[in-house]
Amino acid sequence: MQNIKETVAKIASLKEGDTETLVELDAMGLLIAPGERLPQYKERLTKIFNHLDAIYAELEEQKSVKLFDWVVLDKERQIPPEIMEEAEAINEEFYGFKIEWVPGFFLSKSLGFLWGGCAISMPEDNLSIFLIRANFAKQQKWLIYRRDELISHELCHIARMPLADHSLEEHFAYRSSPSGFRRYMGNCFQSPIDALLFIFPFFLLLAAQACQQFMHLTWLPIYPFWILAGSFPLFLMIRNQVVRNSFFKAKKKLEKIGIKNSQALLFRSIKPEIIEMAQTDDIQAYIDIKSQSELRWKIIAARLKK
Repeated sequence: MQNIKETVAKIASLKEGDTETLVELDAMGLLIAPGERLPQYKERLTKIFNHLDAIYAELEEQKSVKLFDWVVLDKERQIPPEIMEEAEAINEEFYGFKIEWVPGFFLSKSLGFLWGGCAISMPEDNLSIFLIRANFAKQQKWLIYRRDELISHELCHIARMPLADHSLEEHFAYRSSPSGFRRYMGNCFQSPIDALLFIFPFFLLLAAQACQQFMHLTWLPIYPFWILAGSFPLFLMIRNQVVRNSFFKAKKKLEKIGIKNSQALLFRSIKPEIIEMAQTDDIQAYIDIKSQSELRWKIIAARLKK
């Protein structure tokens, strides 16, 4: 864990034009939000680290912290640095950030048989913590999950949270997965409503077949329910492919002008910007214009020089 008081002092001393410190904070996964100016950025980070300081102080004193009504963070169940480093290395390679300041804990009480882990956000303090299944304290794999992949996935969500770009969250979080299936299909489900709309037509199909079979409703046609059940999954896959096309087209253009870690640049971008980069004929001019008009892009350009 990085020294919180040192980080708070560094944030407090930030001044306009202090690109070096802003680059350092960006490398810590403290990304600047779209349109955010330096005073707002400093205020947001100060809230984060003040809350972190309070959490760690309570952990030292009480050995546990209760969040909401159902999450208890035990000091003895905090994820050790050597396990965190497994995920940090992945994110540093793919996206050029290394988060060491986010609290992570093994959760003793599972949230379900298939649950592997999740990030919990506290919007009022701009803070997130993440929880993973207790099984991972002693093993690297559990069912379909890998510990390093799961932690790096959640840290990606935490890093990109200020961007509020939900349409690409899962795309980037799954991008480093060793599973080709998860890399491709992960961003199909961009919100909870997507999962509900995916499942609901299948229940309708099942109900229609049950009515036909057991209530002898032979007049009830089944094919409309099959069409409905297949339509939304098809929509999800088409939407996912459209996003992927823009991502890879922009990535190719960035690499063509010599940007080595193009994924890191795209990670810090939002969907409209990625589409614009994919469509522009002069991507270098696009980056130059953006970096002159927005603090976030000034830091992106400074970090990812050719």
